[in-house]
Amino acid sequence: MWIMRILDMIYPPICPICERVILRSCESFPLCETCNDEIGSLRMAASRETPEGLSEVVDLYCAYRYTGKLREAILRYKFRGEIWMAEPFAELFYRQILERGEMGKMEIMTYVPISEKRFAERGYDQTLEIVKKLQKKSGIPYTKSFTKKNTAGDHAAEQKNRMERNRESRYLYAGKEIEIQNKSVLLIDDILTTGSTLRECTRLLLENGAGCVFAAVLASGRRDI
Repeated sequence: MWIMRILDMIYPPICPICERVILRSCESFPLCETCNDEIGSLRMAASRETPEGLSEVVDLYCAYRYTGKLREAILRYKFRGEIWMAEPFAELFYRQILERGEMGKMEIMTYVPISEKRFAERGYDQTLEIVKKLQKKSGIPYTKSFTKKNTAGDHAAEQKNRMERNRESRYLYAGKEIEIQNKSVLLIDDILTTGSTLRECTRLLLENGAGCVFAAVLASGRRDI
């Protein structure tokens, strides 16, 4: 306990929603009590049912709905270079899985990457930064399993019919099969929108030898999840 107090004094944690200084010993950590109460209404009940379109995923961990102040915070993290937010977001990932008592089931982690073009623009991969922090908290090793294809252009991509985009393969398997062979893999992404990305990456993992795939996202924009 005294170590946490010393750390709070030297490196005080900051709430990712309102950016106020908080204490690690606070029950609402990594959020301040005010923000924890405010976004509490966005917290999602744990469900054992497999979401539509994600039948190959053993279980999906999703803590919050993608709206309100949480959505604003995630957008700041992704597009404004606020990399420090990886730490509290990793804590939210860690707690949502820990609460289900299933952390021990995961043998290796991987993540949904951004494209090389996006990485060049931002200078970091927001999901990878969270995974690095999550590895330190959980002790579960991580690996890079995918590369994302660069699209011809954002506007052109947006104009494509959604069904046509979903038929196209946007990711390539780029990992070593030995790393995931017959293992329980935890697939991490920041936001779930349609579920097509998780579905495609799960398929690639299973095709390349994974024993089973669990998935975790920070927030969901789907109303049925």
